[in-house]
Amino acid sequence: MRAKLAAILTACVIGVAASGAGAQPMTGPIDLGKIQLNPGGQSPPLTSPPLVQRQASRPAGPPLDIRAFYGSFAGNGFVDANEADYFAMTQRDLDVRIEPAADGGFTMAWTTVVREGGDPKAPKVQRKATSLTFAAGPRPGVYRALDNGDPLGGGVMSWASIAGKTLTVRQLSVLPDGRYDIQVYARTLSGTGMDLVYTRVVDGEARRRVRGKLVKNAN
Repeated sequence: MRAKLAAILTACVIGVAASGAGAQPMTGPIDLGKIQLNPGGQSPPLTSPPLVQRQASRPAGPPLDIRAFYGSFAGNGFVDANEADYFAMTQRDLDVRIEPAADGGFTMAWTTVVREGGDPKAPKVQRKATSLTFAAGPRPGVYRALDNGDPLGGGVMSWASIAGKTLTVRQLSVLPDGRYDIQVYARTLSGTGMDLVYTRVVDGEARRRVRGKLVKNAN
């Protein structure tokens, strides 16, 4: 192959030199012969690049019946460490009771006791109790609160849903300046009780996250 290429280059040089000396330029096609660019094998076939597959999330499994969540649970929770604005309000006592209601619904009552920092002998305590009754909605595993209000009028709209072992309650309100405020309580059954993840989002901005563990009471 090198010999053929050398001969071609020599012929081109001679042709140019001859043309410059008044000789007739070379005409007609130049036969390069059969040049194999990949000796000893064939070129690999062109293939499309492999597609990047998005990692599928683990399926939650079929939703549990609401009766699996019945009972009374108690425990404590802590605000995520990155929530510096609430450093003085890290410890919370939590309890929740879930019991059946009419027509396949359920009632959920929960209490949160926040113990602020400061004087350890006399900490400031805030207690908030909430009770809602949910009725079965038009979709399986979805429930709506019976006393829903109009968020635009200052009320709160609440609904619940079950995905796998997790019962989630969402509460939506509208702030005076028009921004939305949504609080989410996700309670997942565990071996001894349930795990709680509470989040509050205001107009798409995460404001607070609390993680807690609750143990199911015997009664």
